[in-house]
Amino acid sequence: MEADTPWDDIPSENEAKDDSESMGSQPVIVGQLEHSSPEPTPMTGAPTDFGPMLTGTTELPPGQMIYLQGAPSGAAKIVGILVVIYGVFGIGSAALNMLTTMGMGSSQMLFLALDGVAIGVSIATIVGGVMLTRYERRAIPLLIIAIFVSTIAGGVQLSMVDTIYEEMLENGDLTQDEYDLVMENNGLVQGIGLFFVAFCGGFCALIVAIPLMVSNNGLDNSKLFG
Repeated sequence: MEADTPWDDIPSENEAKDDSESMGSQPVIVGQLEHSSPEPTPMTGAPTDFGPMLTGTTELPPGQMIYLQGAPSGAAKIVGILVVIYGVFGIGSAALNMLTTMGMGSSQMLFLALDGVAIGVSIATIVGGVMLTRYERRAIPLLIIAIFVSTIAGGVQLSMVDTIYEEMLENGDLTQDEYDLVMENNGLVQGIGLFFVAFCGGFCALIVAIPLMVSNNGLDNSKLFG
């Protein structure tokens, strides 16, 4: 009687071959493989139905542009109001000068003519100021011409100071000593006066031209001539 050994359960090479051939004709289920698609996770907090959507880029037709422009600047209106006020004071000053000129002698007509020019310039200044408050571009050349004429007239009046002092001496409004003192400094007085007249004319022209230097000034295309 032979004892069982641990190697008795191991099939022989022929038996293993036969078993493998017999198993090849039958399906062998080793295990169960399950494959299922993951369930969709619902999104909460935001709607999923956006309705119809348009995609693409918006373009303007070629050759067309859209300009966005705000309200016109108020510089023209402000300068126009200041010019009108200046013109009103100019008329009053010229009228007072005419009353003073009435007592002069031989130079009375010339000074009256210069005062008349001053009144005309003041009227043109008021008209130009009103035009400027209406954003009319033609007001600017009108005002510059008025300033130029006023500057020339002021220079002519300063050049006639000698004549005024002589008539005042003849009328007894000045003594000989006072006349001599004034005439000694007459050249300096005339030079300073001409400088201030020219400076004031240039400064006034610069103020009048401010609306042209402001962007979006709102001025129209009107012209003074033509």
